[in-house]
Order: sequence, then structure tokens, then C-alpha cells
Amino acid sequence: MGTVLESSSLEVPAPTPGSTGTVLARTELAAGIPETAWLTAMIRPAGTFGRNDTSRLRALLDALSACASIVVLDLQAAWLRSPRAGEVIEDAACDIERRGGCLLCINVDSESRACLSAAGDHAVLMDDRSQLVALR
Repeated sequence: MGTVLESSSLEVPAPTPGSTGTVLARTELAAGIPETAWLTAMIRPAGTFGRNDTSRLRALLDALSACASIVVLDLQAAWLRSPRAGEVIEDAACDIERRGGCLLCINVDSESRACLSAAGDHAVLMDDRSQLVALR
């Protein structure tokens, strides 16, 4: 994994008085400056993610896929219960992979694995420890 990733950063402007939030604006770093460092992010969602619960996960993964080299999604306390949840993760995995990085899902239970596998094969999936012990 010696790939150098595209240089980019995110800038979050301060909210203006009376505004309801902030707007993310992507800014490019100075051209010609090679980036050799990796940025790794770990996400630990909790709860059941069905079709109606994926918008916040998509927003977070979209932001991270724009700047992280490796994203680790720890699904120990989360359950993916819809194909849409798998598609959101697969889309982010494709974006990160396209830039030379990786999305790694750890502690994946069998039902979440089915959602992720049905969506594609760009995310790296690792079973939870209890399943690995049971297989021995």
C-alpha cells in the first residue's frame, strides 16, 4: 500500500449569525506538494441501520472518503438490516479504493455480511471474534 493519494482537505467555515449550520467546502492543497502520510479514521456506529437510517452514515462516509486513506468501520454494536445500508458502505469503499485507499469493516455479523456482500466487493469484511472462535 505505497500509493500516494490525491491531495485534498476539507474546510468548515464558521457559522454566520442567524444561519442554521455550516457548509462544507472542498479546497485543494498547493499543487506539487506530494502527500506521503496516511490518514486513518475509525467509525463505531451503534444500533440498527435500515433503509431510513442511512442518510447520516452516507454523509459521514462521504466526508471521510474525500480525505481518509483508510476507514475502519467497526460494526460490533451496529446491525445492517437493509440492502441500502450495504450500498452506502459499498459506495464509500469504491470512492476510497479509487484513490488508492481501503474501507475495512470489522466485527461483521452474518446478517450485516449478507447486506455488504450483496452490495459489492470493494469493502474488506472481517467477521466478529465470536464467529471466528466458533469456526475453529
